[in-house]
Amino acid sequence: MGAMARTPPPPLPIGRRAVILVVIALSVVVLIGALAGDRGYLEVRRRRAAYQDLLREVAELQAGNAGLQAQIRALRSDPHVIEKLAREKLGYARPGEVIYLFPPGPAGP
Repeated sequence: MGAMARTPPPPLPIGRRAVILVVIALSVVVLIGALAGDRGYLEVRRRRAAYQDLLREVAELQAGNAGLQAQIRALRSDPHVIEKLAREKLGYARPGEVIYLFPPGPAGP
């Protein structure tokens, strides 16, 4: 058999080209909207990261609150804690004790 020259396929009608172009353009617009829109992928990732930051902050605040609650309980019920606080903050001493107060040192270098 002889080598037959291949002929290119006939061009698509203009109406069909227009439909294909419109479908491609709409696909690009939908893809951009899915990535960068108000509820797009990037915004969802940003909000998820903010949510994780808030969860960490809540956990830190709860731990701080637990520590403060423990201090409150100790101040209400433990006489040793009350005595220590009175000695440190108010400069109280037991009878016969001598308290030495030193002036604050010079500012750091």
